[in-house]
Amino acid sequence: MNRVEIESIIRHSRNRATEEAVMLWALASAQYPLNHPVIQEEATVVLVEAVSSFAINARRALEGSAERSGIKLVQPRWQWAPNNGGEVVKDLWDSLNRVIHAKRLDVGWEKLPTDASVIPHGAIVVPYVRAETDRRPLAFIDPFAMAHAFLYKALAILDRQSRVLAKLQ
Repeated sequence: MNRVEIESIIRHSRNRATEEAVMLWALASAQYPLNHPVIQEEATVVLVEAVSSFAINARRALEGSAERSGIKLVQPRWQWAPNNGGEVVKDLWDSLNRVIHAKRLDVGWEKLPTDASVIPHGAIVVPYVRAETDRRPLAFIDPFAMAHAFLYKALAILDRQSRVLAKLQ
């Protein structure tokens, strides 16, 4: 593959990861009805597909960056903590790799307090996904924090690197 094709693939992955980060932002920000399994099942499928596709494209876009492992997951949408143990992943690069290599990837649903719900009869939200690989135990990953880290930190790094490369050519 020549350099133009590689740059084109990376640019395409950056654009796709950006679109998918916005999708994750929306899916992880929404409130879902507590007692509506059809909505929950469909949202689960869409979220697993979005987080998986995001992880592949974001990883490809960041692969050549020396700063890829310094991007922290620091902005949750929902306040939560695992109540049955397990690591909470705090690094974007680590989270991307865990999702890509997951042999188990679950969507975590948590009930909102009644006073926070805008949906009659209660609501649930998606504050995390859980990923387990053949080398890493089950861990909690915040999809909103992933989207935020990519949109606010990773894109700035990728844009800065693009400008530097453009000047060198």
